Amino acid sequence: MAKARAFCVLTLKSGVKKKDLRKFLEKEWLPVVRSAPGCLEAELLDTYYDRAGYCISELWESKEIHMESSSSLWTETRKDLYSKRDNYAVVEQRWHCTILDS
Repeated sequence: MAKARAFCVLTLKSGVKKKDLRKFLEKEWLPVVRSAPGCLEAELLDTYYDRAGYCISELWESKEIHMESSSSLWTETRKDLYSKRDNYAVVEQRWHCTILDS
């Protein structure tokens, strides 16, 4: 199976400070993602241009493992954290890429 990368662009909700979103992502969100079965890494990236928010880049063992693990994580195990994220930001974009071996 080929490794996969997932990206999620988060844009701040009105009235939320960027430092508060960053603290939430670093202290609560990313540790949960990193401990998920099949997650190889998860990084917080500053967004491009003047966007108010962040991008999260995740590397997974495969697209299938990512989909299975994420689904279980956010709909069962950590549903509370998924809802809490909505207090800080809106998911503007989300995409998945399979890594091609050269």
